[in-house]
Amino acid sequence: MSHILHIFITGIIMAAVMLAGCAGSQKLSDKFDEEEVKEAAREVIEILNDKDVDTLVDEKWNSMMKSMAGKEMMTDQVLPIVEDLGAFEEFDKEAVTGSKDKDTEQEFAVAVVKVKYEKRKAQFTISFDEDMKVGGFYIK
Repeated sequence: MSHILHIFITGIIMAAVMLAGCAGSQKLSDKFDEEEVKEAAREVIEILNDKDVDTLVDEKWNSMMKSMAGKEMMTDQVLPIVEDLGAFEEFDKEAVTGSKDKDTEQEFAVAVVKVKYEKRKAQFTISFDEDMKVGGFYIK
């Protein structure tokens, strides 16, 4: 499978995970602290950069993410993408918005973090539920 196709398929799968529960971007709910969300997103990215899939899935994923993007998928499909980026250099731009599941009315915080790596930049979009567990994850 070519690298571009590999990224595309992973992106589609991760986008489906994210969009399954969230509808549209909106103001961040009072239930979340913007700085806490940014810090949690950076921590998720650092764990991924360390290739610690066990910690990522066991401690950071919510139950929906565990069922849709478990350890095997993260190891087989996401880690190779991160490895292709090269060494981590720095966090660049960050933004936080809110989102709400249209069916359950559950609110999410959505962090978009641009990261500089040795070979190229990447953008992570990470959704957090009210327990600060990851409910959506996308990298491009």
